Amino acid sequence: MRLSRWGRSPYETKDDLIAEAEALAPFLDVIGERADAEVVVLHSKIAADHALLQDAPSLRLLITTTSGTDHIDLKAMAQAGVEVCRLPIPRRDAVVEATIGMLIWGLRGFGVMDQWANSGRWGRSELPTLAPRLIASSRIGLVGLGVIGREVASRLSTLGAEVWGVDPAGLPDGVRPSSVEDMLGQCDAVSLHCNLNPSTHGLISSEALSCAHPGLVLVNTARGRIVDVSAALSSVEDGRLAGLCLDVFPEEPTDLTKFAASARVYVSPHAAGYHTGLAALIRQGLTDAVRAWVRGEAVPYSVR
Repeated sequence: MRLSRWGRSPYETKDDLIAEAEALAPFLDVIGERADAEVVVLHSKIAADHALLQDAPSLRLLITTTSGTDHIDLKAMAQAGVEVCRLPIPRRDAVVEATIGMLIWGLRGFGVMDQWANSGRWGRSELPTLAPRLIASSRIGLVGLGVIGREVASRLSTLGAEVWGVDPAGLPDGVRPSSVEDMLGQCDAVSLHCNLNPSTHGLISSEALSCAHPGLVLVNTARGRIVDVSAALSSVEDGRLAGLCLDVFPEEPTDLTKFAASARVYVSPHAAGYHTGLAALIRQGLTDAVRAWVRGEAVPYSVR
């Protein structure tokens, strides 16, 4: 049996891929970027659709090194008898920490304070107008309570937040059932952790944001096309959004300088999931998936 790795993320080094191949060698013959493999490993910039199935006729297991699967035609894979699995754990804690950091940044108004400092302004007398808020006294809505969203909910609850949530698959204990509309209208912050699919594409639109109460903080570490970025920026300008934190964008890479004008907007280059231990965790996730598949066991995080 053969395994092939198709492409690599910009931050994956040659040494990372060599170590990965060595970890997988005891289970399968690692053959590099070739089509004649039963197992293919890819990342989010490679589309897995009918064309891939034609290029890889022996494919039986498809592993994405990402948490999301919007680059994969799951229906086509299922019809072809190809099992699909994802790797949400390697990036989970990094995304959770980035999310909480962004929420704190927005709720406390740190961007505005930083602007004050950079202009030499001692804005202590303006703090009542800025109205910094604590996580411990905030309502925070989570759209999507999967592997990452559930961990965000757990840590926010520990910090004392009142957590609201919406997810068609169900909610963990302690999370108040809600709707996106109610969250935008009543929560202090909303953070997105859902998959990109037809029902979530453009979910945070101009119409949705028109219902947001003034002072809302919006965080997106999920997928860029869930948010109408132009509408979100307009909501910052008109004061409806007190904070906008974006790690993902409809088109990537994107010019981040266009977001620099507002002290209430924070952006990062799709970096929330990256940390120095990522490559090792991806190797472990791949090893666990391949080992289970070779042994005929349930593959972790298989997508049905």
